[in-house]
Amino acid sequence: MALSRRDFLKNGIQLAALGMVAPSFLVKAAYAINNDAVTPPLPGEHNGDASAVPDSRSRNVLVVLQLSGGNDGLGTVIPYADPTYYRLRPHLAVPREQVLPLTDKMGLNPGLKKLRDLYTAGHVAVLQSVGYPNPNRSHFRAMEIWQTGRPDVNEPTGWLGRLLAGDDCEDENCRIRGLNIGSSVPRTLYTESTIVPSLTNTANYQFRADGRFNRDRQAQLDAIHDVCNHSGAGGVAEFVRLAALEAFDSSDLLQQIVGPTDQNTGSANNPLGEGLKLISKVIAADVGARVFYISIGGFDTHSQQARTHSDLMTQIDDAISSFYSTLEASGHDDRVLLMTFSEFGRRVAENASQGTDHGTALPMFLVGKGVKGGFYGTPPDLNALQDGDITHQMDFRGVYSSILKQWMNVDPSRVIEGSFPLLDFVRV
Repeated sequence: MALSRRDFLKNGIQLAALGMVAPSFLVKAAYAINNDAVTPPLPGEHNGDASAVPDSRSRNVLVVLQLSGGNDGLGTVIPYADPTYYRLRPHLAVPREQVLPLTDKMGLNPGLKKLRDLYTAGHVAVLQSVGYPNPNRSHFRAMEIWQTGRPDVNEPTGWLGRLLAGDDCEDENCRIRGLNIGSSVPRTLYTESTIVPSLTNTANYQFRADGRFNRDRQAQLDAIHDVCNHSGAGGVAEFVRLAALEAFDSSDLLQQIVGPTDQNTGSANNPLGEGLKLISKVIAADVGARVFYISIGGFDTHSQQARTHSDLMTQIDDAISSFYSTLEASGHDDRVLLMTFSEFGRRVAENASQGTDHGTALPMFLVGKGVKGGFYGTPPDLNALQDGDITHQMDFRGVYSSILKQWMNVDPSRVIEGSFPLLDFVRV
């Protein structure tokens, strides 16, 4: 019987030796798994009982879209009926006649026409005034808070990493559990027992031979495969062997899914759209991945915000619309939820450079066929600001907890510290 990585770690890894020679995340993985001998099953698990019927949500997929830099919430979901909005933003306010109305008070940026269509179809939930107590305006710390789900402490693991770490699926249909589109793994996917592939294109996500001997690449590949396919004496060597096998397996699988004619996930026109296209291919391949992460930058608009933000809205609109059209064509649109977030919103009043500075609360979108569309939470009150910022009315950890429980079928207490009101956003 083949030895799984988890079984290997449980049954005798040499922790002391490992700590001297291996990266810290491997040490943490060993300790975490050895201390997890008795783990209650996640909701929907049947523990080998053939008569039990798995919950249909066990195949649901979460795609997280990070808007890096601090997205201007008031330029995204616009309180066009509030005269205070136009008074505080004489140059940046979107003219009322250009706003895409969703209600008699709130509307979307004119660049979000296709998202408005999805909203009209009932597939977009708009979460208002989302944030947390004592907000932080530092890009780095604020992003850490949103990615780890811990405003109170410096948490080494991410909330999505903790979600993946609780998934013990090791059958042949779980060859990839999560995927990040980008040059490096974001903190939200950090975990003590699961490694998530991170790639900009599949051509680069493969074994790199010694460049000094380009003609010898195949021999190098044959050698490393031969080493990995023979079990060693245990300890560190065995762990490294199993980790290498896992990396080779995910690389080969992604090459097969994407195909030789569609290697690049970047595009000069819309790299976000190309990244979501790759994600749609992996979802359609149904290889067990339930968590995907992708980001788009450029939202730190301290000056000349109007055109930059409008262009970003258009890119997001095109990318999300194309993504769901592709999913619908492949028959997977009903099991995919896309969530947007940013590290913070922008200040309500524009600055002297016709931009906005770092703020606090902001709106989030939940997009998908399984979403109960509409507005959730309390709209921003521009006449009751706190230090020039919107007061948060919905805690982002409640949003995460709602997604975990209602969409991913996971007990939120296993991922999120604390208890928060849940949203009823999933269609039954």
